[in-house]
Amino acid sequence: MLKKVISLSSKPYQKGASNLLIGVLVAAIALIGFLYLKSRGIISIPTSISNAATSINETINPFSNDYSGYGVQISASHYLDDAKEVMNQFADAGYSAFVVSSEIRGSTVYQVRLGPYETREEANTIKNRIKRRFKRSKYVRKSFIVYRD
Repeated sequence: MLKKVISLSSKPYQKGASNLLIGVLVAAIALIGFLYLKSRGIISIPTSISNAATSINETINPFSNDYSGYGVQISASHYLDDAKEVMNQFADAGYSAFVVSSEIRGSTVYQVRLGPYETREEANTIKNRIKRRFKRSKYVRKSFIVYRD
């Protein structure tokens, strides 16, 4: 009669340990890659919209009648939802973004701006910073500085 011999070989455990080691290495490489992309400004960790300077549920014009300052205009749209989407993209990236509504040639235009800034140099610095950070953004390529008394 044949007896089954129980093997106490560690080979099955070695395979599991090597898979675990490979998994840890892949996770470490992914983390290093993420930190590199974040440091270069290619990706960012979104902030909560409650921490942003504006709310997506309202149109805000911080350039009130008693305030003068500079801003960086990013985009203009006839649709408030499109303007809010662009505003949220820049607010999530950490910029003070807001929407201003204006009447142009009889129709409402929603302008997305960054700011307000007290000096033109400060607004220009922000404009140059976003041009370096968002090189491929169609909004950033067409951005310009605005002033409001």
